Amino acid sequence: MSELTVFTFSGDWGLPSTGPFALKLIKWLELAGIPYRQAIENSPGKGPKGKNPWIEFDGERIGDTEIIIELLARRSGFNIEAALSPEQRALSHAVRRMLEEHFHQVLEWELFVHPNGAAYIGELAAKMVPKPLSTMAASVFSGRFRRQLHARGIARHSDEIIAAKGKTDVDAVEALLGEKLFLVADRPSMADVSAYGLLMPMAKWPMRTPVADDIKRRPRLLAWLDRIADAKAEQRLAA
Repeated sequence: MSELTVFTFSGDWGLPSTGPFALKLIKWLELAGIPYRQAIENSPGKGPKGKNPWIEFDGERIGDTEIIIELLARRSGFNIEAALSPEQRALSHAVRRMLEEHFHQVLEWELFVHPNGAAYIGELAAKMVPKPLSTMAASVFSGRFRRQLHARGIARHSDEIIAAKGKTDVDAVEALLGEKLFLVADRPSMADVSAYGLLMPMAKWPMRTPVADDIKRRPRLLAWLDRIADAKAEQRLAA
C-alpha cells in the first residue's frame, strides 16, 4: 500500500491521541497490520471535513473514520468482521452507532463542559497560548461545545440526566460483554474498536467526572479495554 499519514490530536493520559475517533482508527490500523505515520495536528479545521482525524493517502486528504476504514479495508483486503455472522455484524453496527452517535455526546459534555473537564481544557490551552488569551480561548471552546451539544439534544438536560444517560450506555455495553473476551466474538469487531476509542479516554483521564468515574469502578470493563489495547494483527499484511 501507499504511504499513509494519520493526522490526530496530541496524546495524553498514556494514550497516543486524546481524540476518540483517532484512537479508533489507530487501533483498527494496528489490527489490520497497516503501517502508518502519525502526525500531530490539534487544529481540526485543517482537515478536509473540518474534523479530526484525517489521513493523507495516495496524494488525497480524506476525513471521517468510517470512510477512511472502508477505503483502507478495500485496499488492504482486511475485513475485521469477515468471520462474523450477519446477526453479529448487525449487533456490532448497532453498538457502534450507539456509542458514536449518543455516548460521544456524553464524552464531549464531560470533557468540554463539565467543570472538571473544562478545567483540563483550560490547562491545555495555557500550554498553547499565553494568558490571558488562554483563559479566553478555553471559555470560547467550552461555550462552542455547549451550543453544539444543545443543538444535538444532550445539553438540554440537567447534569444528572446526562450522567444517567451515559451510565445506561455503559450498562448496555457491560451487559453485552458478559463473560466474553470481546463484545460479539472471540476477537475484536468494529464495536470493540469504537468502544475502545470512546471509553478508554474516560477510563484513563484523571479528571473526576460522573460517567468516567463510573467506568473506572467496573473492573470487567477495564480488563476488556486493556485486551483491546493489547490486541495486534494476527498476520502482517503486505504494504
